Amino acid sequence: IQVANIRKSQIARLTAASITTMCQLADLLPTAEIKGINPQTLAKLRAQARIQRDSANRAKPFFEILAAPNQGLELLPPPSALDVFFDIEGFPLERGGLEYLWGCTYFDDAQQRQFIDFWAHNAAQEKQCFADFIGWAYARWRQDPSMHIYHYASYEITACQKLMGQYGICEMEVDDLLRNNVFVDLYKIVKGSLLLGEPRYSIKN
Repeated sequence: IQVANIRKSQIARLTAASITTMCQLADLLPTAEIKGINPQTLAKLRAQARIQRDSANRAKPFFEILAAPNQGLELLPPPSALDVFFDIEGFPLERGGLEYLWGCTYFDDAQQRQFIDFWAHNAAQEKQCFADFIGWAYARWRQDPSMHIYHYASYEITACQKLMGQYGICEMEVDDLLRNNVFVDLYKIVKGSLLLGEPRYSIKN
């Protein structure tokens, strides 16, 4: 269970083959076969286990850049001066959850990094945050259709879709942004471009 991105079904199949530790997986021979796991997937799991084992007790983990056509870093679009880097913080203990902080960084005309934030302490403010963020981002996209909104993992998209349905606002704008692939999930880019000696590929790791 220490190996990043491993599935429970894969753990069960490895266990059935008497592979029960990360180090055993790392030491598997390239010619080894595990019933129910295709060779390409097994090679990825073995490489992940190996780089994690070798990174143990190091201040900086090992990493490898993966070069594969039409994957990873090759999926990044060309930069735009109006690009936005976006993150939401949510409070799950509120009934129904509360998306209380919408933070964005971007570059101004002088190429200085700027930050804009939208705060919510209740449902009414959450609705306004959602509307303000979408309005702000949508205007930037209309100004430059090559602009993108970069985020890490699916939380931001899920939150926008949830609030669009919950409050019945910004349907056209969100639909336009999604259909035109304005949102770019950097988690998928990282997973396809980097082998990292960490047990997770979260933004914190």
